Amino acid sequence: MIRKLETLGIAMIAVLAMSALAAPAAEAVPSFTCSAYPCSATGDTVSQPEIFTTEAGTIECDGHFEGSLSAASSTMTFSPSYLNCLGFGFLNASVDAELCTYVLHATEQTTFTAWSSHFDISCPFKESIKIVAGTCKAEIKSQTGLTSVRLENAAGSIALKPNVSGISMTVTQDGFGCPFNGTGTKTASYHNVNGVLVYRNFGGTISISGS
Repeated sequence: MIRKLETLGIAMIAVLAMSALAAPAAEAVPSFTCSAYPCSATGDTVSQPEIFTTEAGTIECDGHFEGSLSAASSTMTFSPSYLNCLGFGFLNASVDAELCTYVLHATEQTTFTAWSSHFDISCPFKESIKIVAGTCKAEIKSQTGLTSVRLENAAGSIALKPNVSGISMTVTQDGFGCPFNGTGTKTASYHNVNGVLVYRNFGGTISISGS
C-alpha cells in the first residue's frame, strides 16, 4: 500500500512539473511594446493607398491612424481617418470612420521577422464606417475575429500590412450609375501591400515581440 502511494505521489509530482513547464509556453503571446509608457503612436500609409475591395470595385484612400499604449499588451487600438479617396477608379469618394476603431490582436510569430494579428472593427452604438462614392453609399459596422494583419518591426516602428477578408458591409444606396448590384449585405476586403508605418510620437520606439 505504501509503495502504491509513493508511486502515485511521484506521478503527481511529474504531472505538476510538466504543467509548470507548459504554462509559460501556453501564455507566451506576442506583445506590442514601447520604450516608455504611456506612449502615443501614429501611422500613415506607405507608397500605396488603403484599399477597400467590393463587388463594385475598389475604394482607395490615404490613411492616417492614432493609437496609444499604457503598458505592453497583445492588443492595440487605432483610430483611423481617410483622405484623398477615389471610388472605382474615377469617382470622388469619402470614407468616414466616425468614432470606429481598429483593434489588433497579436496572435503568433509567423517568420523570424513577422507576426500575425487578428483584426476587429469596433464602433459605438449607431456608429459605422461610412463610404460614399458618387450615388453609392455603404457602411461597415462592428465585427470581430477578422484575419489578418501582418506585423513587422522596422527601425523602431511597426509596419502593419493588412490583408483582411470577409468584412461584412451593407450597401445602403445604389443610385443611378452606381456599380453595386443592389443594396443589402455584401462582403468586402481591406488591404495595403506596402503597409502602414506606425511610430512613436515624441521619440522613443514601438515594436512587436514574443511568439
